[in-house]
Amino acid sequence: MGDPRITLEIEAGKVTIEILVSRAPLVAGYVLRLVDDGIYDGSAFYRSTALGVPNGRRLVQGGPLAPVFAPDGVGKGPAPALGLLEVFETTTESGLLHERGTVSLARDLVDTGHAIPELFFCLGPFPELDEDGRTEPDTRGFPAFGRVTQGLDLLSDIADRPTNGHSPVARLANEILSEPVLIQRVVRHT
Repeated sequence: MGDPRITLEIEAGKVTIEILVSRAPLVAGYVLRLVDDGIYDGSAFYRSTALGVPNGRRLVQGGPLAPVFAPDGVGKGPAPALGLLEVFETTTESGLLHERGTVSLARDLVDTGHAIPELFFCLGPFPELDEDGRTEPDTRGFPAFGRVTQGLDLLSDIADRPTNGHSPVARLANEILSEPVLIQRVVRHT
């Protein structure tokens, strides 16, 4: 029996992710618990960024904290009270690098450094997000846990949308989608 998959149903189609429990069991288990609890249902893709490097690569981000980071978009409602993931596999431990198609979790860069339930999808290589790739908030990097197996073209279309949406977080200026994309529901496959 292989690693499980999840499918994000969005307005433009479906994005399927292989959850690599075999390589990142802590992170994958956290994400699967959130999926099983319906945390991603009704959330949104709200961010598209090249992380300040304009070479055509992008990543898109979404999840249940859309109302915090993009309060004028879809996925409205109070931010859910979610547990953060303090301990996670680094990219060195899992062997999952931030390459095209990699799915990872964002981190709380302001306070704890813990992984947060926001998903981001790499549409190009982002080695600076791997362990030892940058020093903010530490050198652990971001916890990769899966890969897109279907729908990378849909994510690329989302990444190409205008990014002049409002955010109360100054560092996200010019990265918030003008029209966030609703994640209607997420289905788990075994």
